[in-house]
Amino acid sequence: MSQGDGEAFEQLVAIYHVRVFHLVRGILGDWHRSEDVCQEVFTTVFRKASNFRGQSQFSTWLYRVAVNAALKARRGRTREEYPVDQVEVMATSPSAPRFEAQEVVDRLLRPLPESLRTAVLLRETADLSYKEIANVLGCTVGAVEQRLHRAMTRLRELWKDDLEAN
Repeated sequence: MSQGDGEAFEQLVAIYHVRVFHLVRGILGDWHRSEDVCQEVFTTVFRKASNFRGQSQFSTWLYRVAVNAALKARRGRTREEYPVDQVEVMATSPSAPRFEAQEVVDRLLRPLPESLRTAVLLRETADLSYKEIANVLGCTVGAVEQRLHRAMTRLRELWKDDLEAN
Protein backbone atom coordinates (compact mmCIF):
# COMPACT_ATOMS: atom_id res chain seq x y z
CA MET A 1 0.00 0.00 0.00
CA SER A 2 1.43 3.36 -0.96
CA GLN A 3 1.20 6.47 1.20
CA GLY A 4 -1.22 8.01 -1.33
CA ASP A 5 -3.55 5.01 -1.06
CA GLY A 6 -3.53 5.29 2.72
CA GLU A 7 -4.29 9.01 2.62
CA ALA A 8 -7.09 8.50 0.11
CA PHE A 9 -8.54 5.75 2.28
CA GLU A 10 -8.42 8.00 5.36
CA GLN A 11 -10.33 10.66 3.42
CA LEU A 12 -12.88 8.07 2.34
CA VAL A 13 -13.43 6.99 5.93
CA ALA A 14 -13.65 10.61 7.11
CA ILE A 15 -16.29 11.40 4.50
CA TYR A 16 -18.46 8.28 4.78
CA HIS A 17 -17.98 6.77 8.24
CA VAL A 18 -20.89 8.54 9.95
CA ARG A 19 -23.38 7.77 7.18
CA VAL A 20 -22.26 4.15 6.87
CA PHE A 21 -22.40 3.73 10.64
CA HIS A 22 -25.96 5.10 10.87
CA LEU A 23 -27.05 2.94 7.94
CA VAL A 24 -25.56 -0.19 9.49
CA ARG A 25 -26.88 0.67 12.95
CA GLY A 26 -30.32 1.20 11.50
CA ILE A 27 -30.25 -2.30 10.06
CA LEU A 28 -28.68 -3.99 13.10
CA GLY A 29 -30.05 -1.92 15.96
CA ASP A 30 -26.88 -2.51 17.98
CA TRP A 31 -24.27 0.21 18.50
CA HIS A 32 -21.31 -2.04 19.31
CA ARG A 33 -21.92 -4.55 16.54
CA SER A 34 -22.50 -1.71 14.08
CA GLU A 35 -19.05 -0.30 14.74
CA ASP A 36 -17.54 -3.73 14.11
CA VAL A 37 -19.49 -4.10 10.87
CA CYS A 38 -18.43 -0.60 9.77
CA GLN A 39 -14.83 -1.56 10.27
CA GLU A 40 -15.46 -4.69 8.19
CA VAL A 41 -17.10 -2.58 5.47
CA PHE A 42 -14.17 -0.19 5.15
CA THR A 43 -11.68 -3.06 5.25
CA THR A 44 -13.59 -4.78 2.45
CA VAL A 45 -13.79 -1.59 0.42
CA PHE A 46 -10.05 -1.02 0.83
CA ARG A 47 -9.20 -4.59 -0.17
CA LYS A 48 -11.64 -4.73 -3.07
CA ALA A 49 -11.39 -1.18 -4.41
CA SER A 50 -9.92 -2.58 -7.62
CA ASN A 51 -13.23 -4.45 -8.16
CA PHE A 52 -15.10 -1.15 -8.43
CA ARG A 53 -15.86 -0.84 -12.14
CA GLY A 54 -17.25 2.68 -12.21
CA GLN A 55 -20.67 1.57 -13.48
CA SER A 56 -22.24 3.52 -10.62
CA GLN A 57 -21.06 6.17 -8.20
CA PHE A 58 -18.45 5.00 -5.72
CA SER A 59 -20.76 5.90 -2.82
CA THR A 60 -23.46 3.63 -4.27
CA TRP A 61 -20.99 0.74 -4.33
CA LEU A 62 -19.87 1.56 -0.78
CA TYR A 63 -23.47 1.57 0.49
CA ARG A 64 -24.15 -1.74 -1.27
CA VAL A 65 -21.15 -3.25 0.53
CA ALA A 66 -22.45 -1.78 3.81
CA VAL A 67 -26.02 -3.06 3.34
CA ASN A 68 -24.78 -6.53 2.42
CA ALA A 69 -22.44 -6.65 5.44
CA ALA A 70 -25.17 -5.43 7.81
CA LEU A 71 -27.72 -7.91 6.48
CA LYS A 72 -25.19 -10.72 6.77
CA ALA A 73 -24.44 -9.71 10.36
CA ARG A 74 -28.14 -9.41 11.12
CA ARG A 75 -28.87 -12.92 9.89
CA GLY A 76 -26.38 -14.14 12.46
CA ARG A 77 -28.15 -12.35 15.32
CA THR A 78 -30.96 -13.57 17.48
CA ARG A 79 -31.93 -10.28 19.18
CA GLU A 80 -33.16 -7.03 17.68
CA GLU A 81 -32.52 -4.74 20.61
CA TYR A 82 -29.69 -2.75 22.08
CA PRO A 83 -27.72 -4.47 24.80
CA VAL A 84 -29.04 -3.30 28.19
CA ASP A 85 -25.67 -1.93 29.31
CA GLN A 86 -25.42 0.19 26.15
CA VAL A 87 -28.84 1.77 26.76
CA GLU A 88 -27.89 2.60 30.35
CA VAL A 89 -24.59 4.17 29.32
CA MET A 90 -26.15 6.18 26.51
CA ALA A 91 -29.09 7.33 28.62
CA THR A 92 -26.75 8.89 31.17
CA SER A 93 -24.50 10.57 28.61
CA PRO A 94 -24.64 14.29 27.76
CA SER A 95 -26.24 13.41 24.42
CA ALA A 96 -29.11 11.53 26.10
CA PRO A 97 -31.94 13.56 24.46
CA ARG A 98 -30.47 12.84 21.01
CA PHE A 99 -30.10 9.17 21.96
CA GLU A 100 -33.70 9.05 23.19
CA ALA A 101 -34.94 10.49 19.90
CA GLN A 102 -32.83 7.98 17.99
CA GLU A 103 -34.20 5.18 20.19
CA VAL A 104 -37.75 6.19 19.19
CA VAL A 105 -36.79 6.15 15.50
CA ASP A 106 -35.07 2.79 15.91
CA ARG A 107 -38.09 1.36 17.76
CA LEU A 108 -40.41 2.50 14.96
CA LEU A 109 -38.16 1.15 12.20
CA ARG A 110 -37.60 -2.22 13.87
CA PRO A 111 -40.97 -3.82 12.95
CA LEU A 112 -40.68 -2.83 9.29
CA PRO A 113 -39.78 -5.61 6.89
CA GLU A 114 -36.09 -5.56 6.02
CA SER A 115 -36.64 -4.31 2.46
CA LEU A 116 -38.70 -1.32 3.63
CA ARG A 117 -36.39 -0.46 6.54
CA THR A 118 -33.30 -0.60 4.31
CA ALA A 119 -34.90 1.67 1.69
CA VAL A 120 -35.81 4.23 4.37
CA LEU A 121 -32.33 4.14 5.86
CA LEU A 122 -30.68 4.63 2.48
CA ARG A 123 -32.95 7.59 1.77
CA GLU A 124 -32.82 9.27 5.17
CA THR A 125 -29.40 8.26 6.49
CA ALA A 126 -27.33 8.10 3.32
CA ASP A 127 -29.42 10.77 1.53
CA LEU A 128 -29.45 8.74 -1.68
CA SER A 129 -31.72 9.46 -4.64
CA TYR A 130 -34.31 6.89 -5.66
CA LYS A 131 -32.09 5.86 -8.57
CA GLU A 132 -29.09 5.40 -6.26
CA ILE A 133 -31.19 3.37 -3.82
CA ALA A 134 -32.35 1.19 -6.72
CA ASN A 135 -28.71 0.60 -7.66
CA VAL A 136 -27.76 -0.31 -4.09
CA LEU A 137 -30.71 -2.67 -3.66
CA GLY A 138 -30.63 -4.08 -7.18
CA CYS A 139 -34.22 -3.17 -7.97
CA THR A 140 -36.13 -0.64 -10.08
CA VAL A 141 -36.84 2.96 -9.18
CA GLY A 142 -40.54 2.04 -9.14
CA ALA A 143 -39.84 -0.63 -6.54
CA VAL A 144 -37.98 1.94 -4.42
CA GLU A 145 -40.89 4.37 -4.69
CA GLN A 146 -43.29 1.61 -3.64
CA ARG A 147 -41.10 0.51 -0.71
CA LEU A 148 -40.71 4.06 0.58
CA HIS A 149 -44.43 4.76 0.25
CA ARG A 150 -45.32 1.55 2.11
CA ALA A 151 -42.67 2.28 4.74
CA MET A 152 -43.90 5.83 5.36
CA THR A 153 -47.51 4.66 5.58
CA ARG A 154 -46.53 2.01 8.12
CA LEU A 155 -44.29 4.43 10.05
CA ARG A 156 -47.17 6.90 10.37
CA GLU A 157 -49.32 4.11 11.84
CA LEU A 158 -46.55 3.05 14.22
CA TRP A 159 -45.90 6.66 15.26
CA LYS A 160 -49.60 7.18 16.00
CA ASP A 161 -49.73 3.95 18.02
CA ASP A 162 -46.56 4.96 19.88
CA LEU A 163 -47.99 8.37 20.77
CA GLU A 164 -51.23 6.82 22.01
CA ALA A 165 -49.34 4.26 24.10
CA ASN A 166 -47.24 6.95 25.78
